[in-house]
Amino acid sequence: MKYTLPKICICIILFISFMVSNASAFYFGETGLFDIPTAYLMNNGDFNVGVDVAIQDKKRDFFVLGMDFGLLNFAEIGFKGLKFDGKDYLMGDIKVILAREEGLLPGFAIGVDNIGEELPGKPNRFERSYYAVISKRFNLPFMHLISGHIGIGNNRYMNEDYIGKYIHGIFIGLNKEFILTSRDIRLQITGELKGDEVNLGLKCLMKSGLMLNFAMERANSGFRKASYHVALGFTNAELMKGISQSVELAKQAVRIANEARSEKEQNNPK
Repeated sequence: MKYTLPKICICIILFISFMVSNASAFYFGETGLFDIPTAYLMNNGDFNVGVDVAIQDKKRDFFVLGMDFGLLNFAEIGFKGLKFDGKDYLMGDIKVILAREEGLLPGFAIGVDNIGEELPGKPNRFERSYYAVISKRFNLPFMHLISGHIGIGNNRYMNEDYIGKYIHGIFIGLNKEFILTSRDIRLQITGELKGDEVNLGLKCLMKSGLMLNFAMERANSGFRKASYHVALGFTNAELMKGISQSVELAKQAVRIANEARSEKEQNNPK
């Protein structure tokens, strides 16, 4: 039996998930930035699964296992497992697109995070939170394509400390993608403002579907107080994209063959 790299990674991820003792609500997947959503969705049938480990002051702060998948090209659903106060919880997220980005018009989506049983004490990051977000890609001089995102939400998107008390749940994000054609790797640099936090991230997607992401949470608080995140994941989006391209090529080949046969029959009538 042959084991491909993506299968091995998924097995490692699932094994580790059963060994953890703590978890958190943070998980950055394919269409989001680090801790804020965007108005983009995964295609129907696409999914990503991954683990996110946070380190603060040279110690592991928390660990989370998450999975997201696209549904019927209009919704994205996610699940995450966590342990809090000695109990296990399963929570979910859902995002629905109301308008797709087209021309000068941005994309628009709404969603809800942390659907599930309420946690004791209702810690901010685990509270059920509703949001709305718009996203737009811009073609700027020198920088070329860059995506901007702005939205508003309640509960986990709000913070009354420092700048958070002035923006009242508004969150802002930017991301820029680079393609390393020599190694078939997509790199994405992200930055976001949520509450009183400034978060920076680097996402790496390989052709195999393997994802390796890094982030610095609360970068504005200094290197010692910031949390550092390392996430490992897998998405089938690259595989599905390859299958779609193969199907299109097959259709073109069949069409060309049919046209050639039709032309031959016209030139050589019985």
